[in-house]
Amino acid sequence: MRRVCLGLLTALATVLALPVAALAGPPVRLHAIVPNAPPPAIMPLSDVRPGMVGEALTVFQGTKPEPFKVRIVAIMRNFLPKQDVILIRAEDPRVEYSGIVAGMSGSPVYVDGKLVGAIAYAWSFAKEPLGGVTPIESMLAERRRPRRISHEYFAAGDAGTPRMPATLRAMAPHDGFGGPDALARGLGLPPVGPAPVTGEPRLIRASVPLSVSGFTPRTIGELADELRPTGLVPMQAGGGRRPGPPAPGHVEPGSAIGVELVRGDMSTVATGTVTYLNGNDVLAFGHPLFGIGEVYLPLVDAEIHAFLPSLSNSFKMSSPLNEVGTLVQDRQSCIIGDLDARSTMLPVDVRVTGPGVEPRLFHAEVARNRRLTSMLASMVVGNAIADAEPDVTDMVVTVTSKVGVKGFAPLELRDQIFSAEGVSSHALASSRGLRAMGELLFNPFEPVVLDRMDVDVRVEYRRDVAEIVGVSLPGQDIQAGDTVDLRVTMRPYAGAEYVETVPVIIPRTLAGRTVKIEVATGAAVKPDVPQAESLPVYIDNLRKSYSASAIVVTLQTPEDGASLRGRLISGLPDSALDTLRPGNQTRRADAYHIADRTIFPARQLVSGKQELTVAIKGDVLGERIP
Repeated sequence: MRRVCLGLLTALATVLALPVAALAGPPVRLHAIVPNAPPPAIMPLSDVRPGMVGEALTVFQGTKPEPFKVRIVAIMRNFLPKQDVILIRAEDPRVEYSGIVAGMSGSPVYVDGKLVGAIAYAWSFAKEPLGGVTPIESMLAERRRPRRISHEYFAAGDAGTPRMPATLRAMAPHDGFGGPDALARGLGLPPVGPAPVTGEPRLIRASVPLSVSGFTPRTIGELADELRPTGLVPMQAGGGRRPGPPAPGHVEPGSAIGVELVRGDMSTVATGTVTYLNGNDVLAFGHPLFGIGEVYLPLVDAEIHAFLPSLSNSFKMSSPLNEVGTLVQDRQSCIIGDLDARSTMLPVDVRVTGPGVEPRLFHAEVARNRRLTSMLASMVVGNAIADAEPDVTDMVVTVTSKVGVKGFAPLELRDQIFSAEGVSSHALASSRGLRAMGELLFNPFEPVVLDRMDVDVRVEYRRDVAEIVGVSLPGQDIQAGDTVDLRVTMRPYAGAEYVETVPVIIPRTLAGRTVKIEVATGAAVKPDVPQAESLPVYIDNLRKSYSASAIVVTLQTPEDGASLRGRLISGLPDSALDTLRPGNQTRRADAYHIADRTIFPARQLVSGKQELTVAIKGDVLGERIP
C-alpha cells in the first residue's frame, strides 16, 4: 500500500512538473469580456443641432472609461468625400487643459443617451479643446460592407482554433493598391503628428499614438521616416505586454483598443478607443489606421498610464494588455474588428555576436501583411544590432538569414555589409534575407505562407573594404579562346592601391563580336537565373547569389541566348533565336545577354563597378586573324 501511495505521489509530482501546455493540449482561445447589453440607440445626423450637450467616454488612466462633457458647436458638411463631421467643444477641466489628445480617437459621443459618433479629429496648436466627430451613421455603413473573405473562416473551431486557411492568415488579400510602397498612399487623409515648425494650426486626426517600446531612439527615428507617408508617428511613450500567462481582455465603449504590429522583446501598438459594439463586431478610431481596406492584424486591449499635454499634439501613454480579436477593415470612417477571430504573427529571432561579448538573443513577432512584414522585420533586426552593438563606427556585419516558407525548404541567405556609421535598418533592408521576404510576399504566382525568420548577425569592428577603381587588359588584341589576365585596380581605405589579376577565359563563340566586360562586387551582381514561370522556380532563383567579397567579371553580348521554361540556353545561332522568339506571339523565350561569367575571391569586401568594351578577334581555318 505504501508503495502504491508513493507511486501515485511520484506520478502526481511528474504531472505537476509538466508545462501547462503539455497538459491542456491545444491552446484555448480566451474571448474578450464585453458588456452584456444591447447596442445603444443611434441619433442620426439629421437630428443633431448646435448647442446640444452630451458626454463622451474615454480612458484617462487605467482601463475604465470615464465620461466628460461635450457641446455640439456645428455640422461641417463634406468635411471628407461624402462624409460630414460634427464639431464639438469639450467642457471638462481635464480635456480643456490637454485638448483633444491622440489616443482619444474613437471615443463615443452621446446626446440624450443616444450615440452620435466618435471623436476623430483635432487641430494642433489650438487654444480651444475643439474636436471633430465622425457620425455613427458613416461608421455603421462601413460595417455593412461585405468582406471578400467569408466570415466562416473566422468562426471558432475545436479547442478555440480558428478555421481560417493558413494562406489567409499569412497575408492580407489584394485590395487594389499593389506594390511594396502601396502603404504610403493610404487614403490621403490629414496626417497625424506635430504641425509644421511655423506653429500654424493644422487639422490632424485625433489619432492613434503608435506606442513603441524596446526600440532605440535611432530605430524609432528610422521607423518614423518609413511611416511618415501614412501619417503615423511613433512615440516612445508606453511599454510592452506584461509578463505572465494571457488573460481575457476587456472591450467596451470608451475602452482603449490597439492594433498590434510588433510584440515580444520589442513592441509597436497603435492605440485608440472603442466606439461601438454589436456581437463580435467592434468599431473604433472614427478614422482609418493606414487606410488600406480589408486587412487582418491582431487587436489588443490596453492600459492608459497618463495624458501627456503638448502645445503641438497631446497624446495618451499606454501599454498593450491582451489579444481580443482581429482588425478586419481599415476604412475612411473607422476600423472594424472581429472579436471572434485571431490572426497569427510572424516569429523573428535575432542572435547578435560581437567581439569579446556573449551573444545577445532577441525574440519578436511582427504583423503578417504584404505591406508591413518586411519593413517591420527590418526594424526588429536593425534594432537588435543597434542595442547589442551600438557603436557608431566602421563595422563589417555578416548577416545570415533563414526564411521559412511553408511547403519549401527554408531559404538560407548570407550578406556581408560594410558601414562607416554602424548598421541601420535602412541598410539591412537591402540584405538578401529581408529583400527575399518582400519578394516572396509580392510574388506573381500564388500566396505563400512564411513560417518564421531566424537571423544570425556577426559584427566586426573593421574597415575591411576596397573599391574597384579601374580595369585594364594586357593588350589591344583579344583572341577568342584565349585566357586573358584582367587587371583590376583596388583602392582600400587608408591604404595603397593594389591590383588583383583575374584570369578570364574568352569563349570561342565570341569570335568577331563586340563584348562589354563588367567588373563589379558580387553583392551588386544578379546571378544567371531563368525567367521564373512558377513559384518553385521563383523561390529557387532567390537562393542564388554572389558574395560581397568576390569580384565578378561578366562578359555581355548582344542577344545570343534565351531563357525558356526555367532553363538558360546560351550561344544560340540566329536561326534558333528566331524560332524561340517568334514575332507573332507574346509567350516566347526571353532574351539572354550574358555570354560568360568569372567569379574571383578577393582579399576583402568589394564595392564599386567598372566596365570596358572590346572587340574579340576570331580565326579562320585555325589561323588567327590579326
